Amino acid sequence: MKDKRVLKLFVLNNISIFLIVFFVQVLFFGILFYIEGLWFEEIFYFAFLVFSILFIFFLFRFYKIGRVYGKFFLKSDLLNDYLIDEPRSSLEENYNTMIGEIINNNSKREILQKQDKKLQKVMIYRFVHQMKTPLSVLRLICENHRQEDDYKKIVRNINAIEYNLNQILDLYRLDEFKNDFVSEKVFLKQACKDSINGLKDYFITFQIYPRLDIDDDIYVYSDSKWLKLIIHQILTNAIKYSDKGQTVTIRAERKADRVILSIIDEGIGIEKADLDNIFELFYIGKNGRNNADSSGIGLYIVKKVIEYLGHKLEVESEIGRGTTMTIIF
Repeated sequence: MKDKRVLKLFVLNNISIFLIVFFVQVLFFGILFYIEGLWFEEIFYFAFLVFSILFIFFLFRFYKIGRVYGKFFLKSDLLNDYLIDEPRSSLEENYNTMIGEIINNNSKREILQKQDKKLQKVMIYRFVHQMKTPLSVLRLICENHRQEDDYKKIVRNINAIEYNLNQILDLYRLDEFKNDFVSEKVFLKQACKDSINGLKDYFITFQIYPRLDIDDDIYVYSDSKWLKLIIHQILTNAIKYSDKGQTVTIRAERKADRVILSIIDEGIGIEKADLDNIFELFYIGKNGRNNADSSGIGLYIVKKVIEYLGHKLEVESEIGRGTTMTIIF
């Protein structure tokens, strides 16, 4: 199919040469016939000779530059695929030179972009860590004023700032995922335990109770570090949108050749109108706008990491009855 398209393009591009030769012959032999009185056999003989030479010329021309036409129909993300091996003509050499220049310019641009991105990342990392120092000082100062009315408000806002700073770091770490990914056997009970322990103060502050319902022998193949980040983020959301005294249940079960991990809260739930958009970057739904801790980053990170890991994420929610986030391995 591709060869036919290449040949068709070549013919269309060179048909003007054929038409010029044809009309020149008609004019030339017409004049000779009028002046010299040539016979049709002679005209036919010379015409056949001319068109035979023209046909050989086109074959040779197609051999020399036909591959350039073929590259016009190539669909590849790699610029190197557009180079022609062992050029047969000056046109193909010039074509390779042009593609080579494009590759060089593109490489220089990519290097500059990587350098800019690296510098940007370093600046963000330094900014976040510099911001964490005064936050730690503020937290220590607050500990000496536990009895005052504004203590809880100040601590909550400090937690919100710290949470958002960590979200920014996680967002920038997504670029490192492919170089940092390690597939290994992960026991879900231990991974969830680690995530719960990492949020122990958060559970206590909000007076939410974690419930772990996972058999010791249930495991999946994933990246332990990134999987814990996902669980940590989903648990954080479950705590934020739950009321005091409620329970967050982490449950896992094996179904046929799949493992289902569900994180179930009894909180305020997610509006139906927001369900399709909650994984978009910086999207904050109706309930999120009423929560100072919402950044619109966390669930975006969760979705991206789950896609990178090759797992599947499903969400079910009902206003006033809670939300279930399900990871399918």
